[in-house]
Amino acid sequence: MKKVVFGVLVFGLFITHGAFAHHPAVDAGLGTTGPIRAMSASTLPREKWAFSFQFEYYDLDPFSNQEMLAFSMTGEDVHSTEAILHAFLVGSYGITDDITLSLKLPYIYLDNIKEAHADEPDEVHLHGDAEGIGDLSLFGQYRFLNADNWEASFILGLEFPTGQTDESDMDGERFTTEFQPGSGSWDPFAGLAVQKKIGKIGLYGSLLYLIATEGAQDTDLGDMLSYNAGVSYTPWAGGLAWDFVLELNGELKQKQDINGIEDPNSGGNVLLLSPGTRISWNKRWSLFCSVGIPVAQDWNGIQNDLNYRVLTGISASF
Repeated sequence: MKKVVFGVLVFGLFITHGAFAHHPAVDAGLGTTGPIRAMSASTLPREKWAFSFQFEYYDLDPFSNQEMLAFSMTGEDVHSTEAILHAFLVGSYGITDDITLSLKLPYIYLDNIKEAHADEPDEVHLHGDAEGIGDLSLFGQYRFLNADNWEASFILGLEFPTGQTDESDMDGERFTTEFQPGSGSWDPFAGLAVQKKIGKIGLYGSLLYLIATEGAQDTDLGDMLSYNAGVSYTPWAGGLAWDFVLELNGELKQKQDINGIEDPNSGGNVLLLSPGTRISWNKRWSLFCSVGIPVAQDWNGIQNDLNYRVLTGISASF
């Protein structure tokens, strides 16, 4: 698979929305070289198609019922989730050699949601699991630099409110928007990706900013800045190629706002160190996996810490 294939599919998972990990985090890529989680500046060749199916799993450190009751007794409204799974289907098409158009559709699953409230300090509410189709994203990439082993691209897109926003818990009560598969909001985003190839080594950097607007249940899930840097090494290339990748993946999230009231236990910053590998064959197929380990977590208020993140998937180009 040509290097340009992963360039599109890389940012097919790049659009992140909502509280960290609740709505899909999407900076992931594919191909014979380049980053796995970060975004590449490469685009698809003219009239070429690329498809990707990817899984992203977050293992969180949930609060015990005793911890949640203690928080509520101090006047805090807190929630807890054990794990989150995002599954993505991404399709991309090369309009020209330097312009690519992509669609991304996620499926979201949140495991064992529970809450405790300051006005009910002696009770933990068990909500169960939430799952469903998430918001569809349409976005384009324009490569404005492609010379001397340098590439740079602009990204511009929009997240549509196509996801489910009426999921109910085990008691039939509607989940709040941060736990819904969809946001109910129209959210534009834009970004920049730059890369440099030096022999068998690739260097990568990307930024993307999403503007969250008010959606379902009068909720603004908060703007998000995704920032990434990475290096790849390709010791074997040809019919069968093997890459080794090391990345830093960061997300900076604003607090969410519900009906004009800011949630103090939302938003923050996380930075992951993410080693990974990719195997590609026949210049068409690619398998990849990346494991993200937190090196810094600075959450606002009281939130679950992240233990680790695993991203894996398969891609193909035609």
